[in-house]
Amino acid sequence: MPQLEVFVSHLHIESKFADLLRVHLDRDFIGLLDLFISTDSTSIPVGTQWFQVLLDKLRSARLQLILCSPEAAKRSWIHYEAGGARVRDIEVIPLCHSGMKPEHLPVPLGMSQGMCLSDPSGLKQLYTKISEMLFSHVPDIDFIALSKRFEALEAEYVAQMNADTSAGLKTNHESIVKDPHVLCISSQQYLQLGFENQLEVVLAAFPKDLRHDRVLTSIELQDVMRKQQRGKQSIDIVHIAAFVCPRSGTLYFSDVSLPTGAPNHCGGQADSVSAEALAMLFKDSCVRLVVIASGDSLALATTLLPVTNVVAPRDIVTADGMARWVATFYDTLKTQSLANACSFAGLMSHVSMKLLTQQVATSDLNLEWPSDQVSPVFGKPQ
Repeated sequence: MPQLEVFVSHLHIESKFADLLRVHLDRDFIGLLDLFISTDSTSIPVGTQWFQVLLDKLRSARLQLILCSPEAAKRSWIHYEAGGARVRDIEVIPLCHSGMKPEHLPVPLGMSQGMCLSDPSGLKQLYTKISEMLFSHVPDIDFIALSKRFEALEAEYVAQMNADTSAGLKTNHESIVKDPHVLCISSQQYLQLGFENQLEVVLAAFPKDLRHDRVLTSIELQDVMRKQQRGKQSIDIVHIAAFVCPRSGTLYFSDVSLPTGAPNHCGGQADSVSAEALAMLFKDSCVRLVVIASGDSLALATTLLPVTNVVAPRDIVTADGMARWVATFYDTLKTQSLANACSFAGLMSHVSMKLLTQQVATSDLNLEWPSDQVSPVFGKPQ
């Protein structure tokens, strides 16, 4: 019997729901499903290779499952994938979770019959529909137990989203950082995929004599942090342009397999740093701001929030779009507060980036340069 090709659409920050769904569907339907998860182990920025694979999988799918939370329902990418499936008459099933109800789904998601992952009857409906498409019996499983597992994930996810939301509302006293030092974190693979220009734009947005470092391995990162802790240098802003796992927040310096993004160990241990370890490093080094420019990772952002401020994307972003945001953001920081720079860069680049504040009043945080050292990105140097 040929496998039933199933396309699963979801946000990077909701990857654990897709993982649990895949594990159970694959096991309960004894391998009769060919499941394609729209983002696997590591967040991958939109590129030619990744986008083409996604389109090919969407064309060949007979069923599309869309994980729908209140956050997902606002994302353009989810609607793009849903619209593409409906145009090809692919069966679409919205799977609601974390407060979203089928009757509250917007168009075009609401045009398909949805169900709730935490509802045993909804899960049984999903299994029944798949069984009909396979011309098989409905697997005899404990739908109540499975719904409880999704409930537990919902509680974890909602807690993360609440932390994300509350962090963006905190304010404190005015704080100014003069002559900031920037640390750019990337990897050789990330640079080879065409993101070098983005980092160059980042550096060009600051004065020419700005103190800055670029690290491409975990050893280099630790070395820079040790120097800072010994008082030999300070680090005010960390800019992350490397692959980040949306589930755990782990940052990878070594290669990942494309297009899935699974870590490529190549027979050895992957060069990576966990979100918790990054938080410890940034806390000890008194980092004031972390810009996650490589992808949407709620896990990394919420792990870093207790020790620093974070700016992170809220949707899939193209490399060109991120480069425009980066150029505008760092250039605007020369004269504006962090909050204003983040908002203005989003409006100019049409890239959704969210400012999350913790401990330091980033809504009032200003980064200052000596006036005779400012070298604007746009126009000729003054």
